[in-house]
Amino acid sequence: MPLPASSPRAPTASAGPLTQIPVGHGPIGIAMAPDGAHAYVSNFGSGTVTVLATATTTAVATVATGAGPWGIAVSPDGTQVYVSNFGAGTVSVLDTATNAVVATIGGLTNPVGVAFAPGGQFAYVVSQGTDAVVRVDTATHAVLGAVPVGNRPYNLLITPDGTRAYVTNFGADSVSVLDTATDTVLTTITGFNLPRALALTRDGLRLYVTNYGGNSVSVVSTYSNSVVKTIGGLSIPFYVAVAPNGGRAYVSVDGTGSVQVVDVATDTVTVGVPGFNVPNWLAVTPDSRRVYVVNNGGDSVGVFRSPAGVVPAQGPIGGGTTVTITGRYFTGATAVKFGSRAARSFTVLDDNTITAVTPAGSRAVPVTVTGPGGTGVLGHFYYIPPPLLTALSPSGGPVGGGNAVVISGDHLSTATAVKFGATSLFPTVDSDSQITVLAPVAPGPRDVLVQVITPGGPSNALTYAYA
Repeated sequence: MPLPASSPRAPTASAGPLTQIPVGHGPIGIAMAPDGAHAYVSNFGSGTVTVLATATTTAVATVATGAGPWGIAVSPDGTQVYVSNFGAGTVSVLDTATNAVVATIGGLTNPVGVAFAPGGQFAYVVSQGTDAVVRVDTATHAVLGAVPVGNRPYNLLITPDGTRAYVTNFGADSVSVLDTATDTVLTTITGFNLPRALALTRDGLRLYVTNYGGNSVSVVSTYSNSVVKTIGGLSIPFYVAVAPNGGRAYVSVDGTGSVQVVDVATDTVTVGVPGFNVPNWLAVTPDSRRVYVVNNGGDSVGVFRSPAGVVPAQGPIGGGTTVTITGRYFTGATAVKFGSRAARSFTVLDDNTITAVTPAGSRAVPVTVTGPGGTGVLGHFYYIPPPLLTALSPSGGPVGGGNAVVISGDHLSTATAVKFGATSLFPTVDSDSQITVLAPVAPGPRDVLVQVITPGGPSNALTYAYA
């Protein structure tokens, strides 16, 4: 007699199981291919790179490199992987079509972090032993020059426009900001405690820096190049990555063997994902649905789905925000509601993911999904009124900028950007009725319009006079 079919389950916000993939000994770094089909793991202890297929969450190849591979990055076109070999003083160049080393770049001392410029013409490698960042021509594999930075640099990233590089100086408690056009240090940001890794928000206005010795993540304004906020309560944070959809940042935390999830809209920790063994680097798939975490102490990579919830969880009262809803048992879903109102539209991507467009609404409402097994609450969505500006103090300033401008009004606490004409800045939020920014440089005397941007939309505009 056949067993009865299991009853359909109501959609739920519960998380799925953690998958563990065995790799080499002492893994450190991981890099995701641009198409998300493969991830590459540097195994420091075994001198290899493990190639993972994301469709099957399995290891499909092992490639020998130099001694002590550490940093790893995939070229923008997905054809090459650069691996910095800390012990060998080299960079191995892997061909992703053949999973073979096709070139070795020498002349480095204890190389660690590595990153590609957006167009892929250059790669930048942190040479920790010489306290410098080295530029490499990716066509010829020639070292073009070196830029001195702070003591014991670790990781770096290149901004999406390719104009700047940010480098963490672990031994100097600082971050160096490089001008990539001139290969010079523009400025040095201080106020860190053993800074290790760094990541940019999708809009490029904020930089997250893990303070390995400070149990925190610093939030840096990329306009003022200063620390504007601190996310605390993280026991020995190692690495940080921002999901491509921009809604969440993930921080690997050695002290608790977990990954802490940060809501990028509020810069607050919302949930922790346990089950890791000395978590190091991590990478998010291009669709933002899965996170790959290197277990340095477990010789494996842990994979988990993006935590259940609604991203973004804030939007304008007029609706029209496209959100991603994550959970379980979504197959066959017949309705998605924000409070009592049906979504304008929704698409079931798979059993764990739905995209939906918000209706008009107000305040905080539960988000529910109805499926064959019933209705479940997946999170909340917060409707944000648009900001209203009432005053700028001062209402003008020098063309050189740099002076503090206090912006007064209503509904300002969720501000994500302030625009002075075409220039966008990340503000310091003082209260719901006041935020502060440093005025940007202007090309000459003129009036510009100032607006505040929040999840509720853009504000009215006030005039700021440059003289």
